[in-house]
Amino acid sequence: MVGLTYIGVAFLASFLFAVLIVTTQEFHGRLSHDGATGVQKIHAAPVPRIGGFALLAGAFAAGWTLDPATQALWWTICLCGIPAFGSGALEDVTKKVSAKWRLIATVFAGLIFCVVSGYRIDRADIPGLDYLLQYPAFGIALSAIAIGGIANSLNIIDGVNGLASGTAIIVFSAFAVLASKAGDSSVLAICLLMIGAITGFFVLNFPSGRLFYGDAGAYSTGFVLAVIGIVLPARNPQYSPLIAVLALAYPWIETLVSIRRRVKREGTHPGEADRLHLHSLVYRSRAKRIAETINRPKMRNPITSVLLWSLTLVACSITVIWPDEPLILGAGVGVVYVLYLLIYRRVALLSRIRRAFNARIRHRA
Repeated sequence: MVGLTYIGVAFLASFLFAVLIVTTQEFHGRLSHDGATGVQKIHAAPVPRIGGFALLAGAFAAGWTLDPATQALWWTICLCGIPAFGSGALEDVTKKVSAKWRLIATVFAGLIFCVVSGYRIDRADIPGLDYLLQYPAFGIALSAIAIGGIANSLNIIDGVNGLASGTAIIVFSAFAVLASKAGDSSVLAICLLMIGAITGFFVLNFPSGRLFYGDAGAYSTGFVLAVIGIVLPARNPQYSPLIAVLALAYPWIETLVSIRRRVKREGTHPGEADRLHLHSLVYRSRAKRIAETINRPKMRNPITSVLLWSLTLVACSITVIWPDEPLILGAGVGVVYVLYLLIYRRVALLSRIRRAFNARIRHRA
């Protein structure tokens, strides 16, 4: 019953604030709208991109319902996450904060959390790395980079309705199951709170896309995901730290593949947007065919998310079943990576074939 309170309060506050944002967009749209122009854009009309403020409302309201010990951890997370949320919110409103500075802000937020809370990656169940993690400075640096990296990776997959927020709900659910099994009521409560706050936004984002997560939503959610990924095994040493690596495999694999792809293209900055993310390719191929089959062309966007949630579901299923088996968790990362590459190569090939076919048709015409 207590868990339902966390979810309920967070959901209600987030949902009501999300509705308020959507119904008042004529007043703030000049600042809050995400335009339809841009190489990576796939929506047709301007939509408010400040869904992160709905998340903040839910997280803040439900935070006061937590017990004192959990509040201490939760408000520490929230205060340390201000640079992550703030840089994202500033970008949502001004559209002038570069990816470099947003990355710096999220890494800095991670550094603050590690120093203030005392939590850091102190083991990895990886030979060699475990030796280096004996040195606190190395562990703090690695933790800060990991937190910043995950925060940015969640923003990278935030390209279609419900993909980033749905992925986060799945991962938080997996962490909640593990926290419950370990009897860690504080981490469980925080996971449930985040699930409720994200879901309040989610119902206006999926499938209709009436409100977007924005950078503030993606960065702050990614920050909390990464922090819980560090805190959970630190508080419950029976779990391998690799649980976070596997559960969050899809976002960070997408990030690494994107960086490699952009670096290989001469003159392309690693942070430059493009239309070659996995969700972009699935949107233009498999999701399009499914939408045409069911005669619902406008459903391409949410169908893309449903298809790609499967990667996180596979990762989190393995995480929940074998959280104390480093070898299996490591193998699970390999499984998700192979699945990602197989899907990517297939949809990329289909996309090239379709472009060549359309070009030939236009030439004949």
